[in-house]
Amino acid sequence: MSRRRFLGASLGGAGAGLLGLTGCGAESGSASTGTDHLSLWYWKGSLSDKLLATARRGVPGVPGLRVRGSQIPDGDIDSKVRTSLAARAYVPDLTVVNSDNLATFFPDENEFLDLRTLGAESVRDQYLEWKWKACFTPTGRMIGFPLDAGPAALYYRRDLFEKSGLPHEPEDVAEGVPTWEKFIAAGRTLRARGPGKPYLVSNIGNVFQQVLLQSPEQFVDADNRFIGDQEHVRRAWDLSVDILRQGLSAGITDGTPDYNAAMSGSRIATMTTAVWASYGLKETAPKTSGSWRLTTLPDGPCNYGGSYVTLTRYCREPEAAFAFLKWLLSPANQLKSYQEMALFPTTPAAYADPAMHEPDSFFGGQQPIDVFGPAAQKAPVVYFSPYEETANTPFFQELTNVEMLGKNPDRAWRDAVNTAGTTLSRVGVS
Repeated sequence: MSRRRFLGASLGGAGAGLLGLTGCGAESGSASTGTDHLSLWYWKGSLSDKLLATARRGVPGVPGLRVRGSQIPDGDIDSKVRTSLAARAYVPDLTVVNSDNLATFFPDENEFLDLRTLGAESVRDQYLEWKWKACFTPTGRMIGFPLDAGPAALYYRRDLFEKSGLPHEPEDVAEGVPTWEKFIAAGRTLRARGPGKPYLVSNIGNVFQQVLLQSPEQFVDADNRFIGDQEHVRRAWDLSVDILRQGLSAGITDGTPDYNAAMSGSRIATMTTAVWASYGLKETAPKTSGSWRLTTLPDGPCNYGGSYVTLTRYCREPEAAFAFLKWLLSPANQLKSYQEMALFPTTPAAYADPAMHEPDSFFGGQQPIDVFGPAAQKAPVVYFSPYEETANTPFFQELTNVEMLGKNPDRAWRDAVNTAGTTLSRVGVS
């Protein structure tokens, strides 16, 4: 069967024995060489266990295709992929890549297959536009396929807002705090009038992160120039520092015992973060169930987190692997993944399904999809450079120094800019 005919066929009529087709992969380096399945690397929680179990037995609608997942620790998967690519041996046919890390593979883009050559454009309209665009390298090769998304929202304590005399229903809060400046003003009211004088946020780093993600540019632009000293970063910095100066931050590191106690004890009134954080909040502060609500993020939506799936150039059967991708990450299966693993779909068609409109008692019976769905659809297209982590690390570190050690904010800003610029110049960023 020719590639064109295969790509034009439905999954149900793709024919038998796909693993016997002649593909364009480099079989000698594949980790699945000599087996009856394709290999997939992922980390716990990144893919549906139930769907992977099905694929291991046989991908529905694609006779002869089996895919076996191997679970790799989240912190190790990228380095393990790089090691196998460098050795040209034991390379996975497919691998999951975190949204923060896909760009780090751009310099090695030829180690991955361009999914457009396998027919990816035929399903483009099923996925979020910004997520689809983020799959491409600067040269225009599509090396990632949309997995899940991380739309962000403002989580807030309805009871604390109400007792402070602030608007407290989701639509009213969205109208009352449409900007970060208004958000900070609400924080002053909470601190002055709220029961127990709650803090607005746990720490200022979270606000810095979300304000940045609302911008299409981050620290390095598409022309490989450092732009971390420009207005969009400075605004995120100044807003965060203003929260600290006004005494509205608890100065607590998320995930620590102090943070857990503060959230359970109603010392923190809001969180500015992504959909996936709701599950951690429920575990951390179960006694606050019913008190929390969700509304739009000040100054507009953004995305924080999510992942992609790639096909390496050693993929033994590219056409078969792409058929698996279309099945695994179809709207129907993304809905199943959401129900099973809380992986937020990148397929907007899933948002209309009744299963995504179940009231959540933790949020007072609110339907989270009413907030996260529009946020996912309106998130900006953000360019991430391969050197983004190298660039942003000094800023987050210096912001921590300001909050935890009392460092002068202006000096910290200068040190962050200088450290980032110097470090980036060593790797060829101008």
